[in-house]
Amino acid sequence: MPQKEQTLAISSAKEASITRMADAHCHLDMLSAEEISNAIKSGVRVIITNGVDTKSNMATLKLADNINIFAAVGIDPEHSNISGEELEFNIHLAESNRQHIVAIGEIGLDNKITADANLLKRQREVLDRFLDLAVSLNLPVSVHARNAVEDVLLMLEEKNIAKAHLHFFEGNAEQAKRAERRGYMISIPPFKSSRRDRVIKDVAIDNILAESDAPAAGTSPLDVKKSIEIIASAKGMSFEKAAEVLFYNTRKFFGIDAGFVRH
Repeated sequence: MPQKEQTLAISSAKEASITRMADAHCHLDMLSAEEISNAIKSGVRVIITNGVDTKSNMATLKLADNINIFAAVGIDPEHSNISGEELEFNIHLAESNRQHIVAIGEIGLDNKITADANLLKRQREVLDRFLDLAVSLNLPVSVHARNAVEDVLLMLEEKNIAKAHLHFFEGNAEQAKRAERRGYMISIPPFKSSRRDRVIKDVAIDNILAESDAPAAGTSPLDVKKSIEIIASAKGMSFEKAAEVLFYNTRKFFGIDAGFVRH
């Protein structure tokens, strides 16, 4: 075999031996090109990167190649105290890029970052607007719910949201089962806890996703491997089988297929 063909064969064999992984939630605009490239080369073949404010939404859209990297845009609770004009700019940004995004996110509520009634009200107003947008665009939502799982679930139910990804899930088993009954996805970060183990055991694997939340939680999308290990252990599955199922779940939930095209 010629040297070039031998090198290609070895490369293809190595490629086939890598376990494919999916990171359902991270923020690539805060990472280096090298960190992103290393994660993809190491097997994280589907990465959902989320915007949180105007600047990161625009950066997120530029990063998405719709091959390995897919974009979600939104305003998260930490950045929700924006003017009506800026909110509408971001709404329009999502609408005009409907063909290039897979979800509305990161959006949500956070009762931990503030106790100010006006700021909490504004969080709800912004979330409400983005939930309406998701319905109108027929897109899933990626939702932040720190110390606010019950409030978020109520809003999702009131808006009759069909597809919701509860990012970095920190609720209890009862709330997880409630989400499962509605077909929502519970997302597991790279941090082990007994409460989260209970949730993983109680919820069907078909309703679970793995995330790195890099760089807020993990340091890069590669840390989704830790999340998969946590899920595999709680479910009594091999790492490879869990990774395969979670990879499929992520693609299915976000509507990703080969040669991604939005219609």
